[in-house]
Amino acid sequence: MKLLAGIIIVLMITLPSFAEETVGNIKKMSGNVTVLRGEKTISAEPGIKLVQGDIVRTAQNSSAGIIFKDSTIFSLGADSEIIINKYTFSPKDEKYAFSMHMKKGTAVYESGRMGKLAPEAVKIHTPKATIGVRGTKFLVEVEE
Repeated sequence: MKLLAGIIIVLMITLPSFAEETVGNIKKMSGNVTVLRGEKTISAEPGIKLVQGDIVRTAQNSSAGIIFKDSTIFSLGADSEIIINKYTFSPKDEKYAFSMHMKKGTAVYESGRMGKLAPEAVKIHTPKATIGVRGTKFLVEVEE
């Protein structure tokens, strides 16, 4: 009985981490790039998987190229920070959501399939504005 209780406790602790659905990954990077996931800071490397809620930060003289499940490309310049608030790409169920907060820095956005299928679902928030995607590519710069 104690063994079964121990197994259940271990599963309850570890299962939430398996439930995090990958929304994309860092395809390319240079310099110092980190991912803040919950309370944990992870040194990024090409191929690292990103999940909803992740905060991606680039240091000075650093950059990161992120590719999302729908082939959206988000290229971060030096000294930038984004938060992946919400990402849902389920064409089969016609469910789409892409909400990102860009706290600072520069980025280039290039639409993937979501931007073509449901452009109204894509929102890039900054401290002073929200960008609704209607085109396929844009540059955004957020000053502190």
